Amino acid sequence: MTNSCVISAGEMFADGTMIELVSGSSGLNKPDLLLWNGSRATVGRRVERGGCIYEAPELAPSLSRAIRLPSRSRSYDSARSLFAAMTELFQHHLDLPSRESNLLACFAIGTWLADCLPTAPSLAISGPEPELGVDLLRLLSCVCRHSLMLAEVTAGSFRSLPMHLSPTLLLNQQELKPNLQRLFRASSHRGQHLLGNKGSLVDLYGPKAIFCGSDAVGDALSGGVIHVAVTPSHLHLSTLEEQVQNEIANSFQPRLLMYRLKNLRNVHKSQVDVSTFSFESRQLARTLALCFPEDLGLANDVVQLLRPQDEEVRGQHSRDVTCTVIEILWAIAHQGKQRTVRVDELAKDVNVLLQNRGETLVYSPEHIGWKLKSLNIPRHSSSSGRQILLDRNTNQAVHRFARAYDLACTQVEEVGCPDCDQARAAISK
Repeated sequence: MTNSCVISAGEMFADGTMIELVSGSSGLNKPDLLLWNGSRATVGRRVERGGCIYEAPELAPSLSRAIRLPSRSRSYDSARSLFAAMTELFQHHLDLPSRESNLLACFAIGTWLADCLPTAPSLAISGPEPELGVDLLRLLSCVCRHSLMLAEVTAGSFRSLPMHLSPTLLLNQQELKPNLQRLFRASSHRGQHLLGNKGSLVDLYGPKAIFCGSDAVGDALSGGVIHVAVTPSHLHLSTLEEQVQNEIANSFQPRLLMYRLKNLRNVHKSQVDVSTFSFESRQLARTLALCFPEDLGLANDVVQLLRPQDEEVRGQHSRDVTCTVIEILWAIAHQGKQRTVRVDELAKDVNVLLQNRGETLVYSPEHIGWKLKSLNIPRHSSSSGRQILLDRNTNQAVHRFARAYDLACTQVEEVGCPDCDQARAAISK
């Protein structure tokens, strides 16, 4: 009886067996497959598992040249030593500071486990020197899984990428238009299918690093993105010729593939506490922690690398109009002197507080009304204009949002407030 043949770019089975793409030995545009049984790897043009024959898909010549695949798997000493070696790589070749090099190593390791992470690792790179940004993408291509370097991607071309190969996208973009921003954000979450041609569905989930020069790239991609700023150094002189890149890849890719083979099934076992991070940073911190299931101490260490970025997020809260609306309503509710708040008076208080914090924009009562609507805080018409009724439902909503945004006002003990008491009781359980 002839075994059935399955074209596959990778498989993970319930018993721990895995099939991975590796670079082809035939010199053609067809990768080989690696079969991992939990302790031993076998490589061939075809591999057999469970009565089925698996072989890799044939790639277009241009894609075969562009995407980087490991040639084999090779043992590594420990997660910590592998992480340290990758950190040193970024420091040596690009003269980057320790924290930035550590974050880049975190991102690169995360790409090898992305298909089992709750969100895909994403990296926003900013800096004034284009050549340094491109060199960083080149170096990342040596250590990221199935790396694919691209420039000036459009929304249409992004939808047509070969995502069945699980590439790590390394993008050199001069600007991020709104439609591309939305696609990038959606592709960071698992299971968010998008419409393709003729009613088809496409899954664009996967890790990506974007060099855009401007700091705006991080803001455009919102929370959940690792931010790295690269600045020129008098010590940096590009030495990343193709031969050097291949040597780096041949050294790291086999070890990183083995790291994937040994750790992919254990990704969900991390127990690092990320509750002290802001709401926007918490999922990113959890994702990074999950990348080091075999070393809890290392997982704790890499999560702390996000502290400076998280402090910036908290600073942005103080100048954010939505957070300021919540902060003012929180204060009014705890003063207990008002049953209603006029929207135009709230707008005045919001503008005064924001201007004291350095904000130059002025928000109209209509704009504040729309913010209240987005928060699902109802407004009512009265003879003096639109107003908010500070009833129990509104107060509970204000408390909920204040704690969700980790606003500083929630750190103050408000004695006798039933909503504060309820929140404290929930935290202490």
